[in-house]
Amino acid sequence: MKKRRLSILSIIILFFFINALPLEVFAEKVVEINDKNIQIVRQEVTEQSLTNEPIELYGPYAEAQFYYELHSNVTAKDQYLQLEVAKSELLIDPSSITIKVDEEPIYSTTLAGESTNIIKVPLVGAALLEGSHTITVSFDGFVKEGICVPQYTTGNWMSIQPNSYLHIDALPNNSEDMALYDYPRFYIGSLENQVSVITPQNPSMETLQSAYIIANFLSNQSIENTVTVVQEQEVKKMLGNSIVVGGTEEFKTSWVKQLIQDEIANVKEDSLYLSQIQLKQNNQAARALVVLAKKPENILHNTDLLTSSQYYEQFSGDVIQVSELPKPIEGDANEQEITFKEIGMPNIQLDSQHTKTETYYYSLPMETGAIQNPTMELKFKRSATIHSNKETLKDKEEVALAEIELIVNINDVPYPVDVRSLEEDENGNIKALIPIDPATLKDKPLMTLQIETSGLRMDQSCVALDQNRWIQLFNDSKLIFPTSGNGEKSDMYFNNFPYPFSNKAEELTIVLPEQGISSKDMLSLFNVLTTNNRLPEIKLKQTSEIKEEDLKNGNIIFIGSLAEHDLLIAMKDDLLVNYKENVPQLSAHGFLQTEVNYYGFMQSNPWNQSYSMLVLDNLNDSNQYYTRDFLSYLQYSENNSSIAVQTGPDQFFTNTQQLEKTNLDSMEEKKENSDKRNILYWSIGFGVLIIAMFLLIIYYMKRRKKFHPDNKLKR
Repeated sequence: MKKRRLSILSIIILFFFINALPLEVFAEKVVEINDKNIQIVRQEVTEQSLTNEPIELYGPYAEAQFYYELHSNVTAKDQYLQLEVAKSELLIDPSSITIKVDEEPIYSTTLAGESTNIIKVPLVGAALLEGSHTITVSFDGFVKEGICVPQYTTGNWMSIQPNSYLHIDALPNNSEDMALYDYPRFYIGSLENQVSVITPQNPSMETLQSAYIIANFLSNQSIENTVTVVQEQEVKKMLGNSIVVGGTEEFKTSWVKQLIQDEIANVKEDSLYLSQIQLKQNNQAARALVVLAKKPENILHNTDLLTSSQYYEQFSGDVIQVSELPKPIEGDANEQEITFKEIGMPNIQLDSQHTKTETYYYSLPMETGAIQNPTMELKFKRSATIHSNKETLKDKEEVALAEIELIVNINDVPYPVDVRSLEEDENGNIKALIPIDPATLKDKPLMTLQIETSGLRMDQSCVALDQNRWIQLFNDSKLIFPTSGNGEKSDMYFNNFPYPFSNKAEELTIVLPEQGISSKDMLSLFNVLTTNNRLPEIKLKQTSEIKEEDLKNGNIIFIGSLAEHDLLIAMKDDLLVNYKENVPQLSAHGFLQTEVNYYGFMQSNPWNQSYSMLVLDNLNDSNQYYTRDFLSYLQYSENNSSIAVQTGPDQFFTNTQQLEKTNLDSMEEKKENSDKRNILYWSIGFGVLIIAMFLLIIYYMKRRKKFHPDNKLKR
């Protein structure tokens, strides 16, 4: 959990913004669920996992931090932290692990010999008070005995395993106090308590799209598959809190009508209405967030209220009614400049104990092939113990100690900076501009970023040093990715997916088959289209209501193909895949037709070549047009492919080889044509040369005859 610091200016702006928000606050509601066909079944959440992957710590000293938040004081007994650790068998005394809560040591134990791999640490006192808390796990490792023995070896390590957890009886979701400021915290799903976004039985496209947008936002804050979209008649069990989304006249089931009957009278025209309601049934209770409007389009136009922290962090009370969202106070976004803060990196201090950051991931908001002359602007401070002038150093040992690098790894390609050689400004700040090789970014829309240092550690085993050399890296450092402005659109392949469909600057129309698709599959598509917690501007349409004009204004995704969409039939001659009697002829592209379950192809938009089109369909006679795994494969594929298929679990194939052969054949054809042209040019040139030589011979023969002595005597 990240700590946020607000400046005085931010507080003033936030105060103004809250007062500018047109809202009304009402009283808290409690509704009894009397429908016997619906059960509230909830489990108390008492355990919070610390990590979903091993965290490795390398000696002689390293530490890891974890965060938790309590919304009230905890008085119950038997609260604890449990760590499962793995360790090197080479560790000897005095190797140890120390646990601190809010920088106060509460537990230490040895790691040498046959010590246990399960460490249980009781939590008491200040660790159980309301507020945010930090757990620090510190590792001191020794693998060699003796004085002046360096301990930096690859065998000096321990790791914190994924089974480690925090056991507290008052983790989020257990508070009885209800208020909208708890959103979205109480609507983030967990394995024990799954969140349901509930729509009407026959929702309008606006309601359905609103539900997917809200569910997509919450699922990105949650563990996978813990937020679902369901229709009202499908609800049998409430395993957690719920969000009810729809127009006031859209719901048909008695239990939802009972839930919203007292709210409908308060919903105003052209307004979005949010109501926090407590649901009770016997000894069970759950929360419901009701999202209503008289016109479903008013929900769709205001979904930012529930998906943008700029708005929902201002919530208070249990009911809010908004007639119009204020304009965002953020400045014009420049997608060509990406700050480290946008990537998720805080201000970081690197020193002898913390020599590298974690790896951060960021989906580039532009086509990587269009990036020209990329650069990186680093902003940082350094400690005064880092020498800035090599000439003032006395000997080679001091020179060696002064060699310090700051290394930025972009897609695992290192870009080093000599920290010692850079000059500070009058405030002690340093700015470095580093060029980036465009090949580092090409065909890799998901960028990785990690910062590490070399030379901060002062490894002099026999010299007691209390110097702490450090580098403070600021998160307003940025990556600058200028893109070509010639307006030309290159061929788009799946190695760029979900771009360009995730492009925030371009409209995206998703065309559904008339029978619709499952909510789970639709939510999977929204998840994949979300980059850096943002969705593009989406229009969700059924094929019966779509017009040709609607397809000319942006990118398109068709769910289903010719059998479901008449508009595609009219364009079948322009499609990348040939169809015969509405069946794709995938064998022509190198695939075994009978083995294909799902397929997709990507090409330019036939209604407007400036945009792109994606078609997703199946060949297995089911109502499922793609799988989550298929979308994930397309998302992380590095192949230059335009057609992909899934034949079974974890079995995916593309037309990469065919494209490479086509490109090779094209190159050979161009070479052959070039050779033919060269032969023609040489033949013409040789012919011209022969003619010129013939004419010169005739000219000289005539000239010689004219000036021959016999001819002179005759004249």
